[in-house]
This record gives sequence, structure tokens and C-alpha cells, in this order.
Amino acid sequence: YAQKIDKSEARIDWTRPALEVDRQIRALSPFPGAWCELAGQRMKLLASQTGQGSGAPGQVLGGFEVACGQGSVIITRLQLAGKTAQTAAEFLQGHALPEELI
Repeated sequence: YAQKIDKSEARIDWTRPALEVDRQIRALSPFPGAWCELAGQRMKLLASQTGQGSGAPGQVLGGFEVACGQGSVIITRLQLAGKTAQTAAEFLQGHALPEELI
């Protein structure tokens, strides 16, 4: 028996290594869904892969690649609160990412 996963436990901690962040995203998809905040709005991350970039944890490196404590994660599928799931490419056509994700 496992306890219910709380939403606070599903929040992404960008200071962790990219491999752990990628595993968290894949493990919690689609429900409850790993999440972070974008402009004060919750964004559920549904699919990802590890990347080769580096930078400050949470820094957006280009496209939808986000730096982690070690390495980076490329977000490939996401869902904004109250919206349908979409690919990162579809999301980036209509939205600009800030320099850093929380």
C-alpha cells in the first residue's frame, strides 16, 4: 500500500539532477502530474527527456529546455491549468517563456 501523492510533492525542484526531474515528470504523468509555475499559473509537465544544456537551476536555455542542478530537461508535452494537453512546440507558438521557471 502506498500513500496518496500530495500535490505539493509533485512540484518540480529544479535544483535536483536532470535525471531525477525527468523521472519525476514521467512517473507522475498524467495524474497527479509534476508541475511548476509559469507567470503565476500552474503548468503540468506531462513528458520530457534529458538534455545536454547547463545553467542556473530553473533557467530556460532555449526552446523548452530547462536547466537543472546537473544537466537539463527538455519538456515535450505539457498542460496549463484549465486547458487541454499540448506539445511544447504548440505551446511555444502562442506563448513566450520567461527567463526562469519557478
